[in-house]
Amino acid sequence: MHVNVKLYATLRQFAPPGTAIGESFEVELQHGRISDIIARLRFPPDQARIIFVNGVRTFDLNQKLSDDDLVVFFPPVGGGSS
Repeated sequence: MHVNVKLYATLRQFAPPGTAIGESFEVELQHGRISDIIARLRFPPDQARIIFVNGVRTFDLNQKLSDDDLVVFFPPVGGGSS
């Protein structure tokens, strides 16, 4: 199974070299769950705070994926002022 992945902000360090900002890259998976992408790319699961699959937000790291799905990861976001 192949899925397309986009990594943003600090997670970009886990993308293949030469991957441009906002560019997706293909990941081959055996089992096809979000947690498999995290394991394959070797980034800490707690850094995947905001996840979208085909434009729909998910909180389930065990969500099953389908061939050619687009999975987008964002790290924890903070900011603003009081």
